[in-house]
Amino acid sequence: MAEQVSYHLKGFSVGGCSCDWGCPCNFEAPPTKGFCEGGGMWHIEEGHYGGVKLDGLRLGLAAHSPAALHLGNVTLVMLVDERADAQQRQAIEAMVSAIQPFSIFYSLASKFLGFHYVPIEMQLEGIRSRVTVPGTLELALAPMINPVTGEEEPATLMKPKGFTAKLQELCATAVLHFSRAGLSYDHSGKYGEFCPFEYKSD
Repeated sequence: MAEQVSYHLKGFSVGGCSCDWGCPCNFEAPPTKGFCEGGGMWHIEEGHYGGVKLDGLRLGLAAHSPAALHLGNVTLVMLVDERADAQQRQAIEAMVSAIQPFSIFYSLASKFLGFHYVPIEMQLEGIRSRVTVPGTLELALAPMINPVTGEEEPATLMKPKGFTAKLQELCATAVLHFSRAGLSYDHSGKYGEFCPFEYKSD
């Protein structure tokens, strides 16, 4: 049996998908439209995989699932910070298939479109965060708006068994557009989330 690699990653993630606000996946229900498209970007404030430091790097994914994600047959693209050096790239590629939550998405992919090393711009401002990968991804979060009062509607989800995060600030997407490697979608005005995360080996 292979020895487990020590790891610790801590930071913030920004995500969005094709589902209605709140996202049924958070409550073990099927996706709003029957299929799921979307993804997330993780900013690693501090972290390592094995002996390789990953501080300040960013890692993201975009996916299409024809049904609920857990049923598989997912098309997956991985986006990795182009600033990563050769050793960090090797560590990240190994990490994606080895640790949750990345390994869950990876294991469900029947069509893996590879690792793409790209410039990733992130502005971390809670539910007003923004992620840009020029020519590939534009993701901007926005508050949910109460349709009766027109006021912002804050919502926080505590999910002790959540596999991407234990706490999620739920919101909407002002913009969510992705196009790369033959995978393309636009789900602006749908579900968004901002999450602190921490993943570590036992």
